Amino acid sequence: MALDVTLAGIEDAARAVHGTAWRTPLLPAGRDEEQLFLKLECLQRLGSFKIRGAWNRMRTANAEERERGFVTVSAGNHGQAVAWSARKLGAPCRVFVPEGAVQRKVDAMRGLGAEVRSLPHQAIMDSMNGTDFPHADGMTFIHPFGDRLVLAGAGTVGLEVAQDLPAARTVLVPVGGGGLSVGIATAVKALCPGARVYGVQAEGAGPLPRSFASGKPEDVGPPHTFADGMAATRVFAYMWPLLRARLDGAFAVSEEELQRAVVHLAKECHVVAEGAGAAGLAAALAHRELPGPVVAIVSGGNLDPALLAKFLA
Repeated sequence: MALDVTLAGIEDAARAVHGTAWRTPLLPAGRDEEQLFLKLECLQRLGSFKIRGAWNRMRTANAEERERGFVTVSAGNHGQAVAWSARKLGAPCRVFVPEGAVQRKVDAMRGLGAEVRSLPHQAIMDSMNGTDFPHADGMTFIHPFGDRLVLAGAGTVGLEVAQDLPAARTVLVPVGGGGLSVGIATAVKALCPGARVYGVQAEGAGPLPRSFASGKPEDVGPPHTFADGMAATRVFAYMWPLLRARLDGAFAVSEEELQRAVVHLAKECHVVAEGAGAAGLAAALAHRELPGPVVAIVSGGNLDPALLAKFLA
């Protein structure tokens, strides 16, 4: 599966998703922060950046695809975006989630009209090895990241960062499958000369830092992190060339660093971020040596309220 994304494709996507995806704010990460900024995709429609890519792909669906309906795999955020888009198109939608998925996200997908089924986490990961989804049953598979239109939609986040802060020198992006980081890096590096873009993963689900260390796509086995939105077990072979070419490296953050970032966002910035959404800030706080201005992408805010209460306590 040959994938690529270009600045022109991202600019086309920005026009296409305008009004469906909201332009989110870019704000300082605290009262005394002058060189650290947050791109608040946690305030996006449905609580994450995923609507950008899902709608950019699904808006192109023909009548036959709409009649057959759409299917995807997701820990929750992409599934919500596909379900919302399917409802807007008047089409059926089915989402396969990993066993033990966050109930809040499952309820949200069902509330948007999706049929939700579960699979073992390994089966979910295996299903994203290519474009042919083994459980499609005739429905059109909307890949969470392995699609050029999905990549371009995700890249509109980077386009807005470059427009709002052209002086940005470091951008930190949470990574699950890698679509958001590749899209953002494509836009930022085209428009902000000298800027560096890094991926961020949890230590308990960190195949990307290991892949940069070894020079090849790695598989690290079952995830061990509360950050379900980036519970990656492997770097996919078709994504690795793009990740290696567009990113300047990757950081791993601990569960404690993720938790502190979630609490910082709630107390200091008055926003709710899930574990994956807080990963960029966690890396920024752990690596103060990075040249600024630094932008941390807060990719999603669909955190289990009980977990937030536990962290704040």
